[in-house]
Amino acid sequence: MGLARGLSSRGAAVTVLSLAAPEVLSETPGFARRLRTVQVTFADRRRDVALYEGKAQQDHSQLIVAGVTGTTRGESALLLGEVFRALSTEGLKADVAIAWGETAAPALAASSAAVRVFVIPNGRVGDDLTEAEAAWLGERGFLSGATSEGRLLSSLGAASANAIVAPSPSSARSLERERGLADRAADEPVVSLRFGCDDYPNDPAHDSSLPATFSSKVAHGKGECRKAMVRRFSLSADARTLILGTAPLRRSRGGAKVLEALSLLGSLDIAIAIPGDGDSDLLDQARRLAIAAPGRWAFLGSGEVEERFLRAASDAVVFGDKDDRTGRSSGLAQLYGALPICYEGGAARDYLVDYDPPSRTGGALLFGSDEPHDIVAAIGRATRLRADGDRAATLAEGLMSAAPRWSRCAAAFEEVCAEFS
Repeated sequence: MGLARGLSSRGAAVTVLSLAAPEVLSETPGFARRLRTVQVTFADRRRDVALYEGKAQQDHSQLIVAGVTGTTRGESALLLGEVFRALSTEGLKADVAIAWGETAAPALAASSAAVRVFVIPNGRVGDDLTEAEAAWLGERGFLSGATSEGRLLSSLGAASANAIVAPSPSSARSLERERGLADRAADEPVVSLRFGCDDYPNDPAHDSSLPATFSSKVAHGKGECRKAMVRRFSLSADARTLILGTAPLRRSRGGAKVLEALSLLGSLDIAIAIPGDGDSDLLDQARRLAIAAPGRWAFLGSGEVEERFLRAASDAVVFGDKDDRTGRSSGLAQLYGALPICYEGGAARDYLVDYDPPSRTGGALLFGSDEPHDIVAAIGRATRLRADGDRAATLAEGLMSAAPRWSRCAAAFEEVCAEFS
């Protein structure tokens, strides 16, 4: 939806086709159910699927949502392909077709658009389809030949596209070697584009869930959010104290290493904010650490609203993921004026520049390994930046200005598509 908004703002007529459960759609304002349904064939039987239409929030994109979902990734891919094919016979046409994710690969295969782009938004390809899923797609004419034998949706997407889009240069290099993509056409590039992060509702200038809104031009609301965090959790923090948020503590994303580093901060002037989403055992460990440091730990609830508040109130956010291929988390931190503290690899190495105090350039603090002492050293650098009030304010404003936005990504998409027009 962020890309749709960016393209729409540049004058393109955008239609987004997706799937959703009927009960969700019936409770979502702004959607009208079509009088006509579409027939799709699934597992040797025909189904009538209701369609819902509406306009996207914040822009003029047209939304068409089929009231059906699959129980597996392969089923959803088949259903989306069948819905697209049925709508195409009713006049749904496009000059450019963008398949966002592997689930959209069959729809891309059914498209007659002059330009077709296959996006792998997380930088990773999925597992093989089951034999039954591959058979269903084959029977409906979506899979054939080597693609059917490979049973990979990514292979189908690549075979149907003029170009493949990855979220970072490092992910593009990895994808080029993936089974199912390595044997794509010689003239089919894997292009890396930095995706935006300001998709609704991630917009601190208009985020009504925050205690105060703010932007790079009117930044004082950032301080109000910080004060709200201090009051809500009775933190022992003054203007020079670093309020340090963390990503959800998950072992699969380096959460254990981050938590170990937090236990070694010693006398640093820091208050720590932990989101409610994460591995339960790591959250329990964090709560035990908090007992020894009253007034220095805040435990937020679960959900996106709480995570947005954490970013808005934090001076910095530490991330432990060593295999981040998108850079979305660090981009969201920047959007809300929080300095990302990240492992120097993957998308962080591609897109982030380590902050240099003398020149006041850079938009992150990078650590070279996931060893706790390296993470502690990076956090220590953040405390020194926070202690300089004028520099901290200027840095937060610069982070908000530099955050990746969908308007820039949409312009890059147009350039890619123009090469195949």
